[in-house]
Parts: sequence; C-alpha cells; structure tokens
Amino acid sequence: MQKAAYPLPNIWLLSASLFIIALVTFSGVTEIPAREESGFEVLVPPSVDPMLHVGEELEYGVSYAFFNLGTIRIKVVEQREHKGKPVFYTKAFIDSNPSLNWLVDLHVFFESIMDPGIHSHVFLSIDSTGKEIVSRQIQFDYSANRATIDLVKQRRNKPIERISSDTAKVSSPIQDGLSLFFYSREHVLQKKKVYVPTMIENKEVRTYINFMGKRTSSEIDALDYPIDVVEFDGKADYVGIFGMTGGFRGWFSNDSARVPIEARMNVILGSIKIELLRWKRSGWSPPRYAGGI
Repeated sequence: MQKAAYPLPNIWLLSASLFIIALVTFSGVTEIPAREESGFEVLVPPSVDPMLHVGEELEYGVSYAFFNLGTIRIKVVEQREHKGKPVFYTKAFIDSNPSLNWLVDLHVFFESIMDPGIHSHVFLSIDSTGKEIVSRQIQFDYSANRATIDLVKQRRNKPIERISSDTAKVSSPIQDGLSLFFYSREHVLQKKKVYVPTMIENKEVRTYINFMGKRTSSEIDALDYPIDVVEFDGKADYVGIFGMTGGFRGWFSNDSARVPIEARMNVILGSIKIELLRWKRSGWSPPRYAGGI
C-alpha cells in the first residue's frame, strides 16, 4: 500500500527519536480540546503494559532518498528499582553511516530510566560526534517539580574541561528523548490528539501527536509479507537529531507489542525514512496484514 511522504523541506531519534527513533523530552500529556488549547485533561496510562519487554532489541535503518544515513538501535535492558520504585532501564545508539561522513557524522547514545507509566526519572545523552564528548544528564524530582541538568564537555583523551549545572521547572511527569519513543508505542492504539511536553537539552518544548487509530498495512525489506500496522502523525516544534523538525508520520504493529515498523520525518534536508531492519523480542514476529478493517 503506497503512503504519501511529507513533501516539506527540512536521526529519532529518535530521535533523531525516532526519535523518536532517533532519536530529548517531558511526559505529562494533555488532551487537545475541540476548540482551544486551554484546560487540558491529563491522560493516565496503565500501570503495567506488555509493550515494555525486557530483552527487546530493535534496529532501524535511516535513509534519505537513495542514501543510507545510518542506524538506530534501541534496547530494553532490565527492570529494577530506582528510589524504591520499579523502573525500566533502556538504551539507544544512533550512528551515521561511516561512508557518508562528508554528508553527516553522528554518534549519540541515550540512556533512560522510566517507570511503567512511561515517566522519565533519569535521562543521559552522550554525543561523541565531534572533537568534544558532550554528556548531559537530567534527573527529575517530581516532588519538587524540578529537573536538574548537568552538562560535561571533555576533549578526547583530555581531562574534563567544563562542567555546568542548571535547573528547570516541571509541572508534571516528563518524557525524555528516549521515553518519548515508548510513550508513542503505549498510546498508538488509542484515538486521541495530544500535546506532549518535551525537554530538549534544558528547554521545554512540545510534541503534537495525532493518534488516529487508523489500521493499514506496511511493507519493509526485512519481510516478504505486508504487516498489520496502526498509523499516526504529528509535528515537533523543535529541532532534534538528524535535524528533525516539523511533521512526522509513523506505522506501529497492530498488536500488544506495538513495535515501530517505519516512520517518515521531516529534517532540514527534506524527508527521511526510518525502517525496521532487525528485532529481538521473545515470542514476537510482525503481524501479517490480512486486509479488511
């Protein structure tokens, strides 16, 4: 089934989370009322979700036109406790294609600790793209409505040169750049339009997502059959990894796993495609699309 790509000019990662893929964000979510954007209603996610599967590993290819830009790998490492409460420990690795260093050279690592309700508690990003290794850690203290952001810059094989610390006010549970990927998976089977407060570096921005509940099919190179998926779209009011900005569209598996199958995102150069290449999730394979509604 042919899909219309976003023609706008412009990884989530991720993101770019995917990121979403590719893949840096807040998690209190507000429902969009019919006529105005005030008086938002908080959406309360379930406390336990089979989508969060320890040991899951997903790898995506990122492409622009005929160019293979790189890969995004996302892992659910383990479930453990953080300050006496259960959390999930997740990682993402975003790397550009070494043969395209003249076009894009990107190496970013994300680490997120989030609770089963997809609220971020600790977020770490390490950007080793340039001559400096830039590390940013964000710790969220919801009892004090505050986020603490620690920034470290270090030249390779040199002592740490500069450390800065800042705080930001938060009014609700937050998404980071990696947890936003899982937030989208949790809500994709719903039919709602939401604004998701998002933290990019130390600034609060918003991600608009339109969960349409629209069932359709998707075809990827890794499989020889169409996949049963649910489609959604949205818009970011910030610039993310790979220069992600503006509109995006995604197709996630139409089952309890809700695995992202493919996505289209606007970046500075145009539109990029993110496609599932490999996966490891016990007992799961992409559901086959059999037609119908």
